[in-house]
Amino acid sequence: MAHPITPRFCASCGGALISTKGLSLGGAPYCCTSCGLPVYEDPKVAAAVVVDTKQGVLLLRRAQRDRAYGKWILPGGHVDRGEVVPEAAQREVAEETGLEVELTGLLGVYSYPGYPWVLVVYTASANGGHLKASAEALEMQAFAPEELPWDELGYESTAQALRDYLAQLS
Repeated sequence: MAHPITPRFCASCGGALISTKGLSLGGAPYCCTSCGLPVYEDPKVAAAVVVDTKQGVLLLRRAQRDRAYGKWILPGGHVDRGEVVPEAAQREVAEETGLEVELTGLLGVYSYPGYPWVLVVYTASANGGHLKASAEALEMQAFAPEELPWDELGYESTAQALRDYLAQLS
């Protein structure tokens, strides 16, 4: 999936950008026609967490209207500029589920060709809070490993992270 937004103006001077793709210049894919500033399309970083509860792995049924609407995903979301990634992961879990978690490890970093996000996934155990779905979730459910809804997962990264998590358990 290609990123749907193409930059058109320089963030420094407001000049028009031109594409340097195919010009064999290397480096930035865009350049400002006014000040010459190179412009890169950097990925957005997101963080997600495999929260292992006593009942199993906690998943959310996505409420945001996008291609994953109504499908199961890990709790997580975008990392804000200047935010520390593990703290963003904990914040996202708290916002989406009401749980406070202790991160127990880095599970993996996931990226895919043409996909404009890099997902950092941690493992965690709940250590406080009260389970309560936010407006971002239609519902929440803990799944035992043998009950994971593989055919109803919202993202390739969710499936890969769950496979990696289960491989760690065996």
